[in-house]
Amino acid sequence: MSASQIVIDTVNVTVEKIRQQVEARSYQAANELRTSALYILRGQRSGRSYRVPGTRRTYQASAPGEPPAVRTGIFRLSWTPRVTTDGNSVRASIESDVTVGRYNLGELLENGTSRMAPRPYKERIKEHALPKIKAIYAQPYV
Repeated sequence: MSASQIVIDTVNVTVEKIRQQVEARSYQAANELRTSALYILRGQRSGRSYRVPGTRRTYQASAPGEPPAVRTGIFRLSWTPRVTTDGNSVRASIESDVTVGRYNLGELLENGTSRMAPRPYKERIKEHALPKIKAIYAQPYV
């Protein structure tokens, strides 16, 4: 085996190790996004008070511009971390599959509807998670 082939093999092994580390760190990043979603989508809001259907209890909704209020907790707990790889590209994300009719609830809340002002939350989740995600990827490789 020639010296150049040994170098090529060593480089290929190192590149594969780094690719595996990036993928593993992407799972950590996706978990940080989920943790941030749980943090951002909690707490009291300052909107109107409503009666919980079928009960005598009330809850306080979110005001326009605030992240969505938690009424049942289904939306808040529905976030699933995902990592997708496509060739040399790795993407960390979180997804919620909660629907209202045939529409994704997260999209309705983020963008609003003709009857409801937007309740933006996505950018706040990203901003909250970004420092921790940068620290995950900044650790030394190999």
